[in-house]
Amino acid sequence: MRLILLILVFVSSLLLAGTTASAGISTKKKDILKLIGTTYAPNGKFAWIELNGEDYGWTREGRNVGKYRIVMVEMGKVIVESGRKTLVLVMLEGTQFEVKQ
Repeated sequence: MRLILLILVFVSSLLLAGTTASAGISTKKKDILKLIGTTYAPNGKFAWIELNGEDYGWTREGRNVGKYRIVMVEMGKVIVESGRKTLVLVMLEGTQFEVKQ
């Protein structure tokens, strides 16, 4: 009797696990990219990007930030790509601070 009950519990748990997996529940981690700043210098164009809370500092155009490659840097705008996915990061108004003396 206990063996039959144990088998029924096992089979029902397998069925329940199968339905939750097919219910569209996503466990994939999503990356959070923040554009802190952009700049031009005589030795290249740089972007300051934060990925999932980790600050990568000034990174040159063409280099990697985590699994993302910086494709193009313009003032206030950066294009990054990862595999087939291309993202455009844009600075928001009011996020630039100007030092007045």
